[in-house]
Amino acid sequence: MLDQTAAEIARVDAPVALIGSSLGGFVALHAADRDRTGKVNRIILMAPAFDFGGNRLRQLGEHGIDEWRRRGSLPVFHYAWNEPREVSYRLYEDAAGYDAFGVTPHVPTLIFQGLHDASVDPATVQAWALARPGVSLRLLDDDHQLTASIETIWKESAAFILPE
Repeated sequence: MLDQTAAEIARVDAPVALIGSSLGGFVALHAADRDRTGKVNRIILMAPAFDFGGNRLRQLGEHGIDEWRRRGSLPVFHYAWNEPREVSYRLYEDAAGYDAFGVTPHVPTLIFQGLHDASVDPATVQAWALARPGVSLRLLDDDHQLTASIETIWKESAAFILPE
């Protein structure tokens, strides 16, 4: 995913705002950190899975991780498709090599996080954001999908990307 994101950034000849939700937020953060083109000038994250590996371990438990490794894949609910999809254990192995807590964005970053998110711990996102300069955090009365906050997210994202 990081290589694909880097390739897309390289294709454009304009400033880039990276936007990602959940695992996509994890990817956007690391893609911005790896960007050497200077094109990435903003990051917007929604319910970012900063603790992807740790959170997955808590949800599955020790035996669940072993089962995932043994089977090679695991059914995980996919919000965009509104159904479970098989996720390869290789994703977990790869994600374990990236530490969001070791990254401080070098560009302005806006985060939207639902206070009732059962997939991404709001306290983890808040702690991450508060420890980094240039990061603005909006805690919302919402869940992981943030669907009740779409209008707020849209308006604030537009103002963040295209400041007057």
